Amino acid sequence: MLLLKDIATVVHGRIVGDGETPITGVSSIKDAKAGDITFLTHGSYKRYLPACRASAIILGKDIGTDRLEHINIIVVDNPGLSYIKAAELFLKPGKGAKGVSPLAFVSPGAHVDGEASIAPYVYIGNDAIIRKGVTLFPFVYVGDNAVIDEDTTIYPHVTIYNDVLVGKRVTIHGGTVIGSDGFGYIWDGKRHAKIPQLGNVEIEDDVEVGANVAIDRASLGKTIIRKGAKIDNLVQIAHNVSIGENSIIVAHVGIAGSATIGNNVVLAGQVGVHDHTTIGNNVKAGGQTGITKDVPDNMLIMGTPHMPHREWMKLQHYLKKLPALFERIKKVEQKLHLEEDHD
Repeated sequence: MLLLKDIATVVHGRIVGDGETPITGVSSIKDAKAGDITFLTHGSYKRYLPACRASAIILGKDIGTDRLEHINIIVVDNPGLSYIKAAELFLKPGKGAKGVSPLAFVSPGAHVDGEASIAPYVYIGNDAIIRKGVTLFPFVYVGDNAVIDEDTTIYPHVTIYNDVLVGKRVTIHGGTVIGSDGFGYIWDGKRHAKIPQLGNVEIEDDVEVGANVAIDRASLGKTIIRKGAKIDNLVQIAHNVSIGENSIIVAHVGIAGSATIGNNVVLAGQVGVHDHTTIGNNVKAGGQTGITKDVPDNMLIMGTPHMPHREWMKLQHYLKKLPALFERIKKVEQKLHLEEDHD
């Protein structure tokens, strides 16, 4: 349990109300009950305030505190970021007991730090390195020569192939496969000859990888996910791809081989990226965009093949008018035919 004043200190907010109020949890504005703290990030949600039963609410300076006498308030500059800080106070990470379970298999040549937590049915291959603060949940597979750096958490049924390097404070969710062979073949006239996949995958610090993601090893060199990148569930990242720092890759994105994604890029759901394409820094691609060629920095793009967002919006406007235009053309054609018949 925390007091409201403790939370206000963490989020650097100003209390309107009783700072001694006990707070036992965090909830949404519609589901909150006594003891909860909730948050308001957009004025459209103000309609829920009269019925809100929370003990406290985090809101921005622009929302105003009128007619909120029944709820204690923490006023902040950025309610979204303040909510994250408040929620972290109640986060209960699933860390296992330190040490190696007797039901785990650790190869004789592997090194596992005494401060790591290795759950039952984990497999750790030869010469793998598991560093301080790492948590491996049941049925995690770590291949030969792989390195898992400090304070990384890997959830059940994740497969880390040989030679993969995973940085510090990385989170990898269940079912993800990192380091499987890239999809590379050459037709030799009779069959598809497989290209040996001799590279590896490197994941830098503070990356989060969602559930059931596939990140392929490089043909040569490395596939790399740089610091702070966030990858949603069900994403395919092919061989030799580079994902830049703090980029966000949303669910169902497919990135073909040797593509380069810059820093602070956002690829929305179901975006497809052509192989050997370079996407510049700060690019934002809307959902289902098909990126077929290089994209300069700071672009907002949409459509397939991709185009500037304004251009795509104009096309959508014209597309809506096509049925009416078609009808007008039919009438013009009918009129012309009638005139021809009279002639």
